[in-house]
Amino acid sequence: MGTGRSVHMSCGEWRDGLDDLLVALPAVPRHDVTAFARAAAKMAAELPGPLLERLKALRTGQDGHGYLHVTDLPCAPGALPSTPDSRPAPLERPLLAMEGWLLAICTAMGVPTAYRELHSGSLIQDIYPSPNAHPLSAQSSTTALTLHSEMLYHRWRPDFLLLACSRADHDGAAGTTVAAARAALPLLGAAEREILREHRMTCGTDLAFRHTDGSSPQAHVLVVDGVPADPRLAFDRELLEPGDPSARRALQALSEALDEVTDTVRMRPGDLLILDNTRVVHGRTAFTPRWDGHDRWLHRTYARSLPRGPAGAEAAFPYQTKPFAPR
Repeated sequence: MGTGRSVHMSCGEWRDGLDDLLVALPAVPRHDVTAFARAAAKMAAELPGPLLERLKALRTGQDGHGYLHVTDLPCAPGALPSTPDSRPAPLERPLLAMEGWLLAICTAMGVPTAYRELHSGSLIQDIYPSPNAHPLSAQSSTTALTLHSEMLYHRWRPDFLLLACSRADHDGAAGTTVAAARAALPLLGAAEREILREHRMTCGTDLAFRHTDGSSPQAHVLVVDGVPADPRLAFDRELLEPGDPSARRALQALSEALDEVTDTVRMRPGDLLILDNTRVVHGRTAFTPRWDGHDRWLHRTYARSLPRGPAGAEAAFPYQTKPFAPR
């Protein structure tokens, strides 16, 4: 499916130097998120050359996989506070190492992007199990999250989704599932691929983007786009609504093909996962929380690709908060 590179990259050999980079970040980052983002961008420029090369390959679509699992980042897991039970994070919370790595690598991928409707517009979001979570939300645990593109209905859909792990689940059962368009689409028939490229499907929205009465705005999404050698995908088993039987059959064939090529990434403290939201879809396996203050704790943020030309650099900071708008 591509370059022969692994989807995994260890930073273990650079741990001593990486530890030194974290000290330049604000100790209490939420006091001034723009300053945090600027410091993280400077830190990103000092990352090891081989890591920056891998990030560039992923950013430009040249890596052949559509995602990268970075491991062995220094994170001092023993110094962590209890896993949160509310959001957004308190403004006074000191910087966590994995928040620093998350935002630094995010700046290397594009414009760090927050969404007004998600986690009160937080740029870095805590992802942890919640006992009252909707089964289709990131805060769920005992129900698996099915494969989907992040915000496929959104006018400013993120190009990259980044997840960092401060604490794994107790049993090591939770995994992020990933499936690539480039691997799945050759398993479909020519007629099915043609339908997915030509037929815009109605798409609802996630809970955070629905109206106050619970109804969902409607977008119209082209499921497959891009050149055949490098296809782009907009997919969600729960939200897409095919308009006729042939589209329904094509979408079902795609769903089955994605299942066939799915990989599972199990994140440990010090791990960071970067997903190209246009080339891969993702989900999460089920796991069992214990509600003891030491449940699984990830951090999430988004990046959008920089515009070309001088305006791109100016647009990078402060981070962008964008409203929902149907296509």
